Amino acid sequence: MELPSLDFLDFSTGNTDKRDNFSQKLAQQLQTCGFAVVHNHGVDKELLDEAFQWSRRFFDLPMRVKLKSLHPAESNPNRGYSFIGQENLAVLTRADRRAERCGELKESWDQVNSNNKSHPNLWEAAEEVPGFREFMESFFHTLHDAELRLLDAIAAGLNLPADIFAPLHTDGVDEFRLLHYPAVTADDMAANTRTSEHTDLGTITLLFQDSTGGLEVEDQSTSGVFHPICAASPAMIINVGDSLQRWTNGLLKSAYHRVTVPKSAANDAVIPARYSIAFFAKPNSGVLLQPFPQFVSEEHPSKYEKLTVDEYHHQKRAQVY
Repeated sequence: MELPSLDFLDFSTGNTDKRDNFSQKLAQQLQTCGFAVVHNHGVDKELLDEAFQWSRRFFDLPMRVKLKSLHPAESNPNRGYSFIGQENLAVLTRADRRAERCGELKESWDQVNSNNKSHPNLWEAAEEVPGFREFMESFFHTLHDAELRLLDAIAAGLNLPADIFAPLHTDGVDEFRLLHYPAVTADDMAANTRTSEHTDLGTITLLFQDSTGGLEVEDQSTSGVFHPICAASPAMIINVGDSLQRWTNGLLKSAYHRVTVPKSAANDAVIPARYSIAFFAKPNSGVLLQPFPQFVSEEHPSKYEKLTVDEYHHQKRAQVY
């Protein structure tokens, strides 16, 4: 799927017409597809290149070192290192498709805001890579700032108050993830996948990926049909999470997506390695995930039960690990 790349400079530095045009296009893309691609988003290419370099250095560590920061059994929030097969997102797909679940050939590193004292990050393994912690803590805040800018644009595109999202994202519960999908043989991939189809739980996700390919999003008009999204870093891929879908009463789509064999490698004996970086914007834990009043009417009653963010996320995430 060749999504049009939207220029964020139109929103951040443009006149009123350009700002309106950008925000409306962004909201429309998220309504019809659940995904959008943005460039000139304020996260420098050099910084992204460095982040991918740090990611490779971390995943190149021996397994015995990475396991010093093993992801804890409780998964809210995600923190530390997850080995291949530890996480299975297939439980987050539709009930009628769970029989298709299979192994996920990926490893990941998760961290939360360094100010989160109740769930501190697990830096033991990272001590083997001097400079990793300092870079990632700073990079986390860079992506959080980008998150707020994008939420402002989404609010404008939906004709919502300009300040509606920022107060809902003040607790520092965002999550940041480095992902590595090792090179695998085609035979291994025949019985497994890289990431099972799932939706994200938060408000929006900011994603950067290398040029390997494999990310696919479900067609919103044809269930079970998936299309590749090929935009590579420094392009930013944005997707709607369950929380934003609920707030908009289903207007914006939290689309199922997955990572599988890239079309370009469909006939190869070995599927190349893939790296990506994801930043999950999460609302404050006590916030209600019920539709905003602007999206509820007699013709469009609320589609969702009354749950807090914490209740909803615990309910979903306990199934993953």
